[in-house]
Amino acid sequence: MKISLKEPGVVCAVALSSALAAPPCTATAHASGPRPASRCETDTAQAVAAQLQRAPDGRLTSPDTLSYGGGAEVIAFRPPSCAAARRNTERDCDEDGVLDNAVCLYDRRAFEGSRQAIKATGTRRLNGSIAIMSIKNDRPFIFLVKKTPAERGTCFSPGEGYGNTGQVAGQRWVDAHPSLRECGAL
Repeated sequence: MKISLKEPGVVCAVALSSALAAPPCTATAHASGPRPASRCETDTAQAVAAQLQRAPDGRLTSPDTLSYGGGAEVIAFRPPSCAAARRNTERDCDEDGVLDNAVCLYDRRAFEGSRQAIKATGTRRLNGSIAIMSIKNDRPFIFLVKKTPAERGTCFSPGEGYGNTGQVAGQRWVDAHPSLRECGAL
């Protein structure tokens, strides 16, 4: 007689002839186990690991998202192997539900790909190294993207989305001016 315990892979044979004998147990192998990671999951994990090497003070908040400065900057990774995911820019940039709170930088045109959300005001160096190809300014004031903190930078108007901003792809500084409402005011 065989008794199956409810733990997977364990079957104990019980010998009825001897009440004193301990039942011998054997483990049986099952084909089921953890499923292999998808290409998207593997590429995302590699992107997160590479980002943490560049800027190690990031905190992993989900398998595809790093947070810096207590949420002042949040990077959500979406490599090309994760398929195109056109984002609803009116909602995607402010996932926390706080209106007029963030500027989002995307590494692909048309608000696709990895997203870097900046929620802090003032001048700051970007932790992420994504190429800036799309921008959504979901704040009520201007937002500047710069190569250095001292330069004037490229201005993006309040509440606007720019689906193709390849001309600022390599810029690594951002500046948000709460006191300024129009790009021409600089």
